[in-house]
Amino acid sequence: MVNYQKYWVNFDRRTPEFRKCLDELFLDIAFSQPGVKNQIRCPYPKCNNFLFKFRNEVHHHVRQWGIVTSYKTWLHHGEILQDTSTVDVSDLNEIDCERDNDFSTYEMLYNIFRGETLGETPRDSATNVDDNIEEEPHQGAKRFQRLMRDYEQSLYPDSGISRLSFIVKLFQMKCRYGWSNNSVDALLLFLKSIFPKKNSCPTSFYDARKVTRHLGLDYENIDACVNDCILFREQAYADFDECPKCKQSRWVKGKGNEKDNLRKKVPQKILRYFPLKPRLQRIFMCEETALAIRWHKEKRLNDGVLKHPADSMAWKTFDEEHKWFARDARNIRLGVASDGFNPFSNMNISYSTWPVVLIPYNYPPWMVLKHSNWMLSLLILGPKSPGNSIYVYLEPLIEELKELWEEGVEIFDVVQKQNFKLSAAVLWTINDYPAYAMLSGWSTKGALACAFCHRETSSKRLKHGHKHCYMGHHRYLSHDHPWRRNKSSFDNTRELGEAPKPLSGYDVLEEFKSLNKRSLGTILKRERSLSMTRWLEIGKRKAFFFSFLIGRHYCYVII
Repeated sequence: MVNYQKYWVNFDRRTPEFRKCLDELFLDIAFSQPGVKNQIRCPYPKCNNFLFKFRNEVHHHVRQWGIVTSYKTWLHHGEILQDTSTVDVSDLNEIDCERDNDFSTYEMLYNIFRGETLGETPRDSATNVDDNIEEEPHQGAKRFQRLMRDYEQSLYPDSGISRLSFIVKLFQMKCRYGWSNNSVDALLLFLKSIFPKKNSCPTSFYDARKVTRHLGLDYENIDACVNDCILFREQAYADFDECPKCKQSRWVKGKGNEKDNLRKKVPQKILRYFPLKPRLQRIFMCEETALAIRWHKEKRLNDGVLKHPADSMAWKTFDEEHKWFARDARNIRLGVASDGFNPFSNMNISYSTWPVVLIPYNYPPWMVLKHSNWMLSLLILGPKSPGNSIYVYLEPLIEELKELWEEGVEIFDVVQKQNFKLSAAVLWTINDYPAYAMLSGWSTKGALACAFCHRETSSKRLKHGHKHCYMGHHRYLSHDHPWRRNKSSFDNTRELGEAPKPLSGYDVLEEFKSLNKRSLGTILKRERSLSMTRWLEIGKRKAFFFSFLIGRHYCYVII
């Protein structure tokens, strides 16, 4: 890499001196860089270092229109970055900021939008571009260009760091150390006051978020019914002002009502949804994680010892039944974890927050359990647990998982330098027993609480304790076992029954077909009839997640 002489850029482009300097001080050096063959990135403003051009095309474009003014450091043509050793930020090694120089930031941007904006490698696509046709760039290209402007804009003169890199590192430290939004606002105002006058430092956390929104770090706010009946989303309920089931208002009374249209309406309840596809996209735009996601197939030692979920019977059986999925090691197996907690660490305050986290199990064991590799998908906020109505909040996640299973998503692999169709499947859920009832739709309390024994659960209601006692465990022993005939040590009865046969996934589906469609919600739950069959006490709804046994291993599927 070299340092370019740039004094000639301000010459009159019609003069022979400009043409000579363009050839000798730019094109000759750019085409002599390692790895460059016949094309380089064109710095012409409309190409914006995004399209690859031949030498005569670059010469013609620069002579006609010059080099984009925001392109100060010619990184894409081999120039060395300015020394950033004077930037003094404590603990950068701990948050891995030392690896995030401006060039890697550009590679990150390019890999995010490569498949979205081009659908092919830029060298192939550039040859098909007609210079005489000026087309309006589509949304993906526009987002890329906006981020590129922030990437090429220096934070302040001779700072050695771009505006985008500064904001990304600021977000890293905010998440790492739990800074509040107000503290970031105060820090940005202080930094802007001490930086040189000509600086592009954002003045608030809100302004910084607008820059990083297209990096896939944002989330969606989805309005929900206060009684957990529906989500006000898509075409069905997006424009509704009240819930069609319980008739409760969508908005907080007195804030943005019909009489005061100037005020913004405030929803009573909000679901925060973090889209999954951008998270999967970021896995393959980093070479380290793109290689680690294939570890389970390419580097795992298959010695018959259970060291990784890939050694389990559920994983192997799934691969046998879906060979097309197992053929590509990059297809991701996910686990879904969910549980409620009190965010205020005070049991005197009644409040429940339910996060839903996705865990990719393709990683090696030392990476699977790292929190940085987990993906927060849903954040369900409310004074109470969503209960059996959690499926209402799972709708956007389920729709995205279905799409990933049935159609896949086009993603660019930075290691293999090509686009491919990525698929994903949910193999397991991780939860305690009450949350298991919410996710699977199987009641874990009452007379038929055992998901393994289903309708053949052996239970007895204690007369004075007013609780259920679960017996019948001896059914799983061999017929000649002495404990089957031992009455005095147990409930004074002999056990002569057979072990119940576990239901397969298809059996569960057949049982659910016989159920009547039932609406859920906090209000509607109290209005239901109490005359239910024993099976209705178990199967409360046709769940999104339900469990069945493969051999003796649980596996979860989406229906």
